[in-house]
Amino acid sequence: MHIVFSCVTSWQVIILKILKLLGFEVFYLHIDTSINQKRRMTIAEKLKKKNIFPLPIEFQKEIFPEASFSLCNIDPNEIAYKKNLEILPENILKKYCSLFSISDQKVKKLRLLVQDFIAFQQMNISGPVGIWARLNSKKKIIYISFQFKCFYNSDTGKNIFKIIIPLNIFKFVKNTFLKFILIFPRKKNIQQKSFEEKNQNYKIDDKKVAFILHKGLIFGSEKYKIYEKTQYYSDDINSPLNKNNILHLDYSDYPKPKGDICWFSIKDIKYSRTSVILKTMLGVLKTFYLVRSWKTFIGWILLINQYFNYEKYSSKIKKFKNLKIAIVDYEALCPKTLIFAFEKNNIKTVATQERFIHTFFNSFVNVTLDTYYACSEFAANYMKKSKYHDIKNIVPIGQYRSDYISLYKQKNIPKEISEARNIGKKIVIFLGYQSPNCWFDSYYETILSWSAQLHFLENALKFSQNLKNTHVILRYKFLDWTNNLFFKDILNRIKNSENISLSDNYSEKYYSYKLCANADLIIAKHTSIADESLSYEIPVLFHEYTHNMKKIASEAFDYSPSGIMCYNFEELLEKSKSILFDNHSKIKDDISVLCKEIYHVQNKGNIKNQLNHKLENIIQLL
Repeated sequence: MHIVFSCVTSWQVIILKILKLLGFEVFYLHIDTSINQKRRMTIAEKLKKKNIFPLPIEFQKEIFPEASFSLCNIDPNEIAYKKNLEILPENILKKYCSLFSISDQKVKKLRLLVQDFIAFQQMNISGPVGIWARLNSKKKIIYISFQFKCFYNSDTGKNIFKIIIPLNIFKFVKNTFLKFILIFPRKKNIQQKSFEEKNQNYKIDDKKVAFILHKGLIFGSEKYKIYEKTQYYSDDINSPLNKNNILHLDYSDYPKPKGDICWFSIKDIKYSRTSVILKTMLGVLKTFYLVRSWKTFIGWILLINQYFNYEKYSSKIKKFKNLKIAIVDYEALCPKTLIFAFEKNNIKTVATQERFIHTFFNSFVNVTLDTYYACSEFAANYMKKSKYHDIKNIVPIGQYRSDYISLYKQKNIPKEISEARNIGKKIVIFLGYQSPNCWFDSYYETILSWSAQLHFLENALKFSQNLKNTHVILRYKFLDWTNNLFFKDILNRIKNSENISLSDNYSEKYYSYKLCANADLIIAKHTSIADESLSYEIPVLFHEYTHNMKKIASEAFDYSPSGIMCYNFEELLEKSKSILFDNHSKIKDDISVLCKEIYHVQNKGNIKNQLNHKLENIIQLL
């Protein structure tokens, strides 16, 4: 029997120690992320001294496909959706529609709202626990949690027995009481004055277009700038899509970037607490009759909580009186309740598909919008048939960041590529994943663990040693993980090798795109830039294995029959040789055919201009 604690806080340490002393095999999944890193490390080290560790998924000899990464993110067996139906059957869910100002015929929107929450739980909790349960199918797994949200964990293993004691309900009751107290009159809030000042300075009442942002205008960080989110901006100073004319609303409480732009953190916008709380209380009274069992009770709790968020967002959004269109950044992460709030205020919602591979995910990445600009005709047709999307108008337009591949192909060639090419080397870009900073956050990871990272680096080095007439460039989104002493030896070996280097240029904009646009071959852990490169027929092979697992993204989509998925080093090496040195490479031909099928759009290229034109047309019609 294994006892697995969900999220360990300092007061739980003594319980884990006692159970270990009594002879039980005790593990944990996470250490509370709401506390600082130093305190998290202290808890982990205390438990380590008693031989209590996180679930050691990282150190398993072999993780089988049915107990792999796909259980967390891709969910091929739709386990999360089954949980969704279990807590809110269709006939009951329909009765909540009026609460959210949605017609019964649009009940799918609510289904996807619930799906978001359950899928998130599966990705972070029930998925990893399910992997462990399947790896230890003959053992009973006792899962213990003190959080109410764990009632929404999907059933990922028959040998899992859950003990959930929702002690955090007391904190919830306290916060609810405080919110109730706060509905009584108070002094005028400083934030209200701030809103009024901004209204005067930026003429907010004239704004027709809002850019709904997740963590600001840069993907990455100030130190590691991957790309800027400029795809919707118009250079025309009179256009409502000009950067200075757009209303920027950030839903992730991200600070305003430099520059004189109209910017609000949605969290900081004042709203009528009295109105929202009274509406929520009325919603409680109207819908409590729908509670028929324990399962429908937790479904009710979830929707009432989401209803409170919906009303809060609605109250904030209605302040922007002339807003007509909301352009959503990273559609998969934007809260559905915020999308519903825009719809309630007759504001059209628009987004562009961020990642081609998300087309094929079950459970995670559910989209509900008015207009969605898809990566390709293939993706658009697939999503039209999917129960995981509710979109009025899907328009194939292409992968918008692929414009950078076209822009930099045979231009702005990075020095590290030109120098290698000048001595007759073929250029191979290895695109990897970053790893967590702390050892205890690595244990339960499948594709991001320290061991998986080390394996990828060893593969890249071995590749460079086998193909002397190539130069391998390793490229990552971030390099913080390289400060980890665990990787010191392999990084020194790479540094002292002739045919391989670690790219560290993050001061130059879009540098990853410049590398990929001028590569002879890209070998990648699945990432969007690989799809963007493939769309311009730059050869890509996907590194679909780790030290203990095969098949990652291929569980969602395997790019058949191209054969670009590689499940071991030998296969990767042989296919690479064919692409790099065979003038009649079948793989190259297959990639060319594949690209025409899965990435095809009617008007390829200049996607930013196309987006501007289409959005201008929508604005004019509103």
